[in-house]
Amino acid sequence: MSVEYRKEGSGPAFVYVSGIEGTGRLFYKQAADLARDHTVVSFPLRGEGRYSLERLVEDLAWVVREVGAGPATVLGESFGGLLTMATALEYPKLFERMILVNTFPHFRQRARIHAGCVLFRAFQPLINVHRTRTARSVLFSGDVCEEDRRLFREHTRSVPREGYLSRMRIIRDTDLRPRLGEIQTPALVVAGTADRLLDSVRAARLMAASLPRARLKLLEGTGHVALLSGRVRVRDWLGEFENF
Repeated sequence: MSVEYRKEGSGPAFVYVSGIEGTGRLFYKQAADLARDHTVVSFPLRGEGRYSLERLVEDLAWVVREVGAGPATVLGESFGGLLTMATALEYPKLFERMILVNTFPHFRQRARIHAGCVLFRAFQPLINVHRTRTARSVLFSGDVCEEDRRLFREHTRSVPREGYLSRMRIIRDTDLRPRLGEIQTPALVVAGTADRLLDSVRAARLMAASLPRARLKLLEGTGHVALLSGRVRVRDWLGEFENF
């Protein structure tokens, strides 16, 4: 098995797992800073074919092993957080610690995700246009500058249809809540209070209460695409693991 990935810097492994757009390219605002003393790795989620969560778990596990710098710090954003938790359940020794950003163990809005799977398959071009138009009000908070909004649109303009639909089905079909207590990996659970896409704060409180070694961090006034916020510096979060 082989997964294409990008790597910069040297030192302990720090792996970024992307949201549902799957490009792996939206960590640019944090990567250069971390690469000063970490091996920072990002990778695209599978773009083609119909696949399951188990397939993506194997992909992430392969990437961490391939980097070969020992157990990794893994940051999962949105859908990537769901994948990160699922991988920690299957391969706990691969992760030194997890950062879970604006994510969920179960998608509560059932009617919305069921409708999304049907509509995306039938009307993908229109859905892409709608997503681009609504990003300003739904995905971004005021702490994301116009240049980063432009780069977000550029990086996510073209997303392979089957891969995106597979990830939507995974969200629809996955509920990790009954197994959260099995995850022993230290976790920092981060949620933006201005997230208009998900009720990230509610999900974060549930995860922080259910994961045995977790700490909750709320980002006041920050939206769903938190890693593009001018007020967020992931490096500062690493110090919060010292007293786990």
